[in-house]
Amino acid sequence: MDIIMGKEKIMHGESGLEYMCPHCGATNTVQIGILKDMYTEQFDSCSGCKKHLSLTPADGVGGRINLVIDALDPDFRAR
Repeated sequence: MDIIMGKEKIMHGESGLEYMCPHCGATNTVQIGILKDMYTEQFDSCSGCKKHLSLTPADGVGGRINLVIDALDPDFRAR
């Protein structure tokens, strides 16, 4: 099943990882391409509350991927 989000087409379960916003609990999707920069902090914003988020992909148990998610301070300035 395909899901259209904005201008990007995401194949459900194949090219996107879902995660919950630590601030409001909304479900968000990040492209699998984020995995090419493992252990590198990347940035996104929540589709629900629009809070700026920090995402860091890391190796998980059993070959799975862990996304370490943190809400950023409102005074955060993009680098």
